[in-house]
Amino acid sequence: MKIINLWLIIISLAIASLLAGSKALDYHGEQYTDQALKRSLVAFAVARGLNGLISVAQEAEIAMQPAGVGLTLSPGEILDPINDLIERFSVVMLVTASAIGVQKLLLAMGAWSLFNLFIIGFWVFTAFYLLLKHHKKREAHPFVLKLALFLVLVRFATPLMALGSEALYQGFLAEDYQVASAGLEQTENQIRQNTPDEDELQEELSALEKTKRWFSEAADQLDVKKQIAAYQAAAEQASQSVIQLITIFIVQNILFPLLFLFLFIKLGKSLINKRHPT
Repeated sequence: MKIINLWLIIISLAIASLLAGSKALDYHGEQYTDQALKRSLVAFAVARGLNGLISVAQEAEIAMQPAGVGLTLSPGEILDPINDLIERFSVVMLVTASAIGVQKLLLAMGAWSLFNLFIIGFWVFTAFYLLLKHHKKREAHPFVLKLALFLVLVRFATPLMALGSEALYQGFLAEDYQVASAGLEQTENQIRQNTPDEDELQEELSALEKTKRWFSEAADQLDVKKQIAAYQAAAEQASQSVIQLITIFIVQNILFPLLFLFLFIKLGKSLINKRHPT
């Protein structure tokens, strides 16, 4: 092995040992993973809350039919398609949160003290082993170096994946996430403002003798066309926001880790199959 290559390998193993011992990458990776998990859980909670609000809006409109006689008004049915979309979005958020949870587990396993001591000890052994073989002008066994380099990949794969995922989010997805989240909140407020209070409706519909007065006041109190238009706008806004959020979370927390894992496997195979100069 050339002396330059030897010292490059030794310096690389020393840097890897320092990073593994300090757990700096693990700390930042865990911080970014916690942030990603928080974003997914917040989105999941907003989706479930919006799902419940839409259900209440639909039920409130059905409750406007006193004793099933006369007028049939169901503008809340406009929200039924977006309700289905939000339910699917909730499933995506649950899968995403689970994927991030697996990533947190891998981070904890990689930073486990005994594992850390083992790989640092092996890297130190590899460095002295290569120096000894070079000093005696003998060939080092290629398996030792391959295993040392492979352990570098194993040790830092998950922290680097977390850092790369956060860099992807900050560089390309953060603004879209904020816009989409604000859109869902706006949709929730819009639906809530245009949904009559269920208690008031029940109180007004509790006495059958008030039915005539209810019909006379309903035209003044509720502009059905305006309410339908508001629900249509809310459904359109929610659809755009949900699709945008699904794209963001799938790209950051599913597609990117899968791509990283694919590259990791390819690199690991290349290290195993490559013949290193000894």
